[in-house]
Amino acid sequence: MNKNLWIAGALAAAIVLAGCASTQPAGVQLEDAEIATKVKTKLTADPDINPFNVSVDVNEGVVRLSGKVEKAEARDEAVHHAKTTEGVVRVINDIEIGKASMGERLDDTTLVVKVKAKITANSELNPFNINVDAADGVITLMGRVESQEKKDLAGRIARDTDGVVRVQNRLEVGDRTGG
Repeated sequence: MNKNLWIAGALAAAIVLAGCASTQPAGVQLEDAEIATKVKTKLTADPDINPFNVSVDVNEGVVRLSGKVEKAEARDEAVHHAKTTEGVVRVINDIEIGKASMGERLDDTTLVVKVKAKITANSELNPFNINVDAADGVITLMGRVESQEKKDLAGRIARDTDGVVRVQNRLEVGDRTGG
């Protein structure tokens, strides 16, 4: 447990030291944060959804939902909440049906911290541009990087992390206008 606390502390320190540089304009970052907050609020208000079991990640208006819910109806309702949120461009539904155990949630949280710390420690990558999520050992990378080489590097870092089962590298390459 002390090792996990050390990793989390190192990650937080590295993020603070890295500064706030990002390839995304500040307005886009704020819009994404606002969308994520609105979706999470809707999920929290829904009595059929446990918001602690559903992760919401947003990148340039694309919402990715992941985690586990006990019933298909709850998954469908979570997707509906996301799709009907102002500013949402598209929804990626990676929610699984089943019961998430506390151990699974802790293991996935540990994986996210480990991968994010390794990305933060790499001088070639900007951790503010890469969102890391985990579900059942599957790491998903979302965000935007400057080149295919950096996308590949981030994927390789995630794949080479102990405990990672598979990597879904959904990083976009180039600036927001497609260049």
